[in-house]
Amino acid sequence: MDGRQSLPDISVNRVTHAPGEHFFGYYDKTPWSISGDLLLAMQTTFHDRQPEADDRIRLGTVDCEGKRLFESFATTTAWCWQQGTMLQWLPNRPDTVLYNDRRKDGFVGVVHELRTGHETEYERAIYALDPLGRYGIGLNFSRLATHRAGYGYEGLRDPHAHEPAPDADGLWRIDLDSGAATLLLSLSAIVAIDTDDAMQGHTHWLNHAQINTDGSRVAVLHRWAPPGSPRQTRLLTVGPDGSDPRIVWDARHVSHYDWRNTDEILVWGGAPARQNAFWCVSDSGNEPQIFAANVLHEDGHCSYSPNRNWIVTDTYPNDDRLRNLMLVRTLDACCINIAAFYAPRSADGPFRVDLHPRWNRDSTKLCIDSIHEGTRQMYVVDVGPVVATPRNPSVNL
Repeated sequence: MDGRQSLPDISVNRVTHAPGEHFFGYYDKTPWSISGDLLLAMQTTFHDRQPEADDRIRLGTVDCEGKRLFESFATTTAWCWQQGTMLQWLPNRPDTVLYNDRRKDGFVGVVHELRTGHETEYERAIYALDPLGRYGIGLNFSRLATHRAGYGYEGLRDPHAHEPAPDADGLWRIDLDSGAATLLLSLSAIVAIDTDDAMQGHTHWLNHAQINTDGSRVAVLHRWAPPGSPRQTRLLTVGPDGSDPRIVWDARHVSHYDWRNTDEILVWGGAPARQNAFWCVSDSGNEPQIFAANVLHEDGHCSYSPNRNWIVTDTYPNDDRLRNLMLVRTLDACCINIAAFYAPRSADGPFRVDLHPRWNRDSTKLCIDSIHEGTRQMYVVDVGPVVATPRNPSVNL
């Protein structure tokens, strides 16, 4: 006996269909509607090149079982392969969604009511939403397109392109009631926090903004890339009013992360100061702790289930070109391999198709993007039988 148990039946159901390529985007947002009957999706006509400025995608919904075809409600030219157009449901307004667009001479945020078609336009594109629906966080998507292919938007020049760390650009707060956009923290101010010589003379940018579980703190990755050296990263947090900015993880290799609660953040990284692993770091300064080091050995798109009992993560392709999908129980770090999905080499690079697993609202299903059937499509993975299994610390399926 090796302590292993048979894996409960897991269903994987494709919910989007050709013609058309479909995806949702990043791992830190849920495509499921508040009622649980619809999934947000994006539709393109290609998957094998970077988007150009005038490439327009359709935004729409499908049902959670894949029985109803994609139904479009809008289009946009402000999108990228890895994070889409930040399409997401407003947390306090059922049947209302947010996306970004390029209109006139700027990238803007758009709140769209599905039933009426009514739209509210905001002066800046939005990256993340407060869980209570009070404000959004924005950053410079033109700058991001220049320095991190696959994550920014094409079509507009960065007005601060020649400034290494501008005073007039950085992390923005967009008030959803008034529409007012306020610069919370400039890039020059961010570079000045616990600065050192390694940051000087390089172009700095921001990525991966995420708000904690009650909206009281905002996290973002501060990055720069010295010529001929690996990209450098710090994890920063700040109050939604711009107060008390602090560096909570200064390892210089920082990747995917997710807030566990109002204080703790699960984050991959560590080098060169520590070993690369998933670390639980604290916004309030508690000592970092490694999580599940015996079972999680590589970077992945990690997120907590809404009930906080499980973490889902994925991997990049292994030697057999398989991307693995796995669950890890937060109580005892029990790791359960759910499935593996083939990824052709033609889908590598900025237009790669990462699984980007996302939870539904009751912690029983996952939605992934995959290209294992030849086109980019969305799938729902029912993990209800797994997450309902009794606690058994010895299980490592």
